[in-house]
Amino acid sequence: MKSFFTPKEVAKLIGISYRQIQYWDKTNFIKPSYRRRGKYRLYTFADLIQLKVAKTLREQSYSIQKLRTTIKSLKTILPQVSHPFVELTFLIEGDRILVFNGDVLMNPASDTAYICFRVQDLREEIFKLFPDEYDREERDDGQQAVG
Repeated sequence: MKSFFTPKEVAKLIGISYRQIQYWDKTNFIKPSYRRRGKYRLYTFADLIQLKVAKTLREQSYSIQKLRTTIKSLKTILPQVSHPFVELTFLIEGDRILVFNGDVLMNPASDTAYICFRVQDLREEIFKLFPDEYDREERDDGQQAVG
């Protein structure tokens, strides 16, 4: 995967204007991680995450204050994440942002990590490991096996 993105590429990927990206950089809201040859800006995948979250919240009519608070929390969480970022899931509610890294809920306010256990994942694992037994149960009682 590509490591760095120019502001024009970011604008195309995220769906915001080049001017908006410039403004967010100038106001220190979301700055690029790297600068090359003076003022040439380069954004990372982590930067793209912040920009996408900001754009999404802006479309949901979040106030500037809420937007800044949420992105500040996100900036706190992202360095704690072991790669790859593509495994992250975000749940945003008001000023709170919950970040799931696989099955672990990361909490920026403390060192506590919560585990998210999906019963559906266990059920799918059972079907993978024992497909014949599942089919037999369906044939024996004419009903779908309970899982």
